[in-house]
Amino acid sequence: MKTETPTPTVEFVQRFSATRKAAVQSRLLALHTLDAWGLPRTCPTSESAAQIIAELAANAVTHARLPGRDFELRLTLTPET
Repeated sequence: MKTETPTPTVEFVQRFSATRKAAVQSRLLALHTLDAWGLPRTCPTSESAAQIIAELAANAVTHARLPGRDFELRLTLTPET
C-alpha cells in the first residue's frame, strides 16, 4: 500500500479595513510576502499577483464601505503553485 505524504503548504492571512490605504498596503504586503517566499517582486508571478490583488482590493474597498466590512488577503504557497 502506497502512503501519500502530505503536501507542505505555507499560508499568509491578513485582514484589512475597507479603506484606500489598506488596499495599497495589501498589495505591498503581498509583494513582500511573495519575495520572502522566493518570488522576487520583478518576476512575472509576483507582478501578476500584485495586479490581481490591487484590482480585488480596490473592488472590496469600493463595495464594502459599511462598518465591519473588512477584506482578507490570503496567500497560499504549495510546491505546485
